[in-house]
Amino acid sequence: MSWRDRKEGHVPQGIDEVSPSYKHPHLVMVPDSHALPLDLVTQFVLVYMQGRLFSGKQPTQPRPTDPDERPLFCRPYREWAPAPYNTPTISADSGINRAMIAIAGMDDIFTIVTTTSTECDRDLHHLKTRLLSGLPPMSLTRWRQKRLHEPQNIARACQHLSATIDAFEYLQLPHNQSRMRKACNGVWDASSDFQRAFNAYRAEKGRGEILATALWEEFLDDYFSTVVSRAHAWVTARVGELREAQLVRLGNTTTVPGGATMLTPVTSTQMEILDRVHDLAEITNNADTKIMLPLVGYTIQTLTSKIPDIRSDWNGYDGSRPMTRFPLDMRLRARIHALRSKWLSHRAIFARRDRFEAEGRRLRDTSDPEELVEVVREQVAAYDQTRAELRAGTSAAAPLRDEPWIESIRAAMEMSEGGRFTVWGFVGYRLHYGHSDEEWKAFLEAFKRDVTNWGEGVDGAAWAKPLCKVRWLDGRNLGIAEGDIEAAKRHYASYRQSLECDHLLTTASFLAADKASIDSYLDPVKEDDQPLIPAGDMGSFILTARAHINDIEDANDARDGRAPPARRRPAPAGASDGTLRVLGSILFDDFWPLQHRNALSVEALVRLAGIHPRQVYVGPTVPAERDVWRVAGTWAFTMLNGFEKWRTRS
Repeated sequence: MSWRDRKEGHVPQGIDEVSPSYKHPHLVMVPDSHALPLDLVTQFVLVYMQGRLFSGKQPTQPRPTDPDERPLFCRPYREWAPAPYNTPTISADSGINRAMIAIAGMDDIFTIVTTTSTECDRDLHHLKTRLLSGLPPMSLTRWRQKRLHEPQNIARACQHLSATIDAFEYLQLPHNQSRMRKACNGVWDASSDFQRAFNAYRAEKGRGEILATALWEEFLDDYFSTVVSRAHAWVTARVGELREAQLVRLGNTTTVPGGATMLTPVTSTQMEILDRVHDLAEITNNADTKIMLPLVGYTIQTLTSKIPDIRSDWNGYDGSRPMTRFPLDMRLRARIHALRSKWLSHRAIFARRDRFEAEGRRLRDTSDPEELVEVVREQVAAYDQTRAELRAGTSAAAPLRDEPWIESIRAAMEMSEGGRFTVWGFVGYRLHYGHSDEEWKAFLEAFKRDVTNWGEGVDGAAWAKPLCKVRWLDGRNLGIAEGDIEAAKRHYASYRQSLECDHLLTTASFLAADKASIDSYLDPVKEDDQPLIPAGDMGSFILTARAHINDIEDANDARDGRAPPARRRPAPAGASDGTLRVLGSILFDDFWPLQHRNALSVEALVRLAGIHPRQVYVGPTVPAERDVWRVAGTWAFTMLNGFEKWRTRS
């Protein structure tokens, strides 16, 4: 419906070219210090040491097979490299050190200043970080829990979809592209330096050359392709589901009484539905043209076929020719995509009219529901063809394997010494003793039902879900006073290193069943009792806590037989206490992967939870939800049992 006012739509208009222009009331700018995840180098090293790529595939480039060669990327050059590579300026210099400095943006003073001064919106930072870590914007179970698939909630659904697209638009802004290229090219340079020393080492042993740079190129292409393809597939699947719901509504409408006219081509109900279809078409255009990370400007010397064929001059393009190439500018891509889709759609309309005339059939009324549904489906087919043309050179249409975070669990289990890890999950502590044994049992049953209700639409869940566990410890049996979270932190720091926890793959965070958490399951908030707040935001929660780094280091020293130092580093001023309330339904497929990958700190998640009425981390949110939380805050405190005093954090 090209004549409508943009303000009537539900699609946010993206981010500004110069700086993010998010204007919602909770705008909070946070540091965006790292262009890419810091563990990218660690993952590359695992691939070098016979691990799988980010997507779960095996690499095609040769890798070291001899046991003496596998650890060399991580060892200082002076310990193994032949002359002249064994005399670096820094004695501890190694391939991994140089790569880590590059990916962290710490290789020169200009990059350091740029890295430490870059900021973006808090919620945008959260979403782009989880996407770059291979996590979906939201699990399908969570999408259903929030009822975003229902037609009446399409405004919120469109905001969530647009937020995902905004994250990729942000990543493609010039300053971010520059940071990403500099980081990745720095890793390529580090791999090249290592490659020269490594092949000299191999030559002494009569072995042939191995190209570490080619392995990095394959890893980088696979990483970007996986991040892009998974995010694009998620958005297009949600759009398709939402569109089908609108088409069902459209098919159940009636024609304009007395027949359509130039002034009244469709009914008001049909117009409202078609506006929502237009929203989804706009999101489709944005997803197809902006969820991309082309390898332009990246150092690629071996896998040159991965460099996209860019066309800059599109003057005179009318949409009649296929998009076999695309412009680098994402906004120009969107305009070219729209021209091509419009041309294909018009061609389908004219072909249908010609077919009707050839068959001697009359054209249907423009407000005929069957006619409208058919026109929409023709437009969808046009978008599908344009997508196939535009993204043919990308890996966005490649079959999806297990989700990267599940693949990382499998890799951790397979590569653990002696197959040490056989299950994954959390250790939980009972820290409130005022409930009876029957109430504790009821809590455990309700908690298990809640946290194990995940896996729908998660690639690899069939393998991973049976292996996820929560191992509960009773604080009373450990001598932990009621509510003493600090004592639980100290115990957990040593417990996770002990033989008792030997087979459980954990994170640095554990669960703590305090009074509020237990009560949230014994007396859950019913959604019918809180009509002002969007569905899925007021579920039961569990307290999580993260052991202090000093406790972890003390436990490591004790495990290795070292005496701890007299003094440890003090906690930063103003730092959080490491505790966070997490919605139970997202514990395993959202919070656990974020902690396992060290993608987002607990402090970052605390900031996200700070604007929730009960200070609970509930996953990604959008302005339409946060605005309601703010408005409903006082009401929630007075009407809902167990609410804390509402306070807005900025």
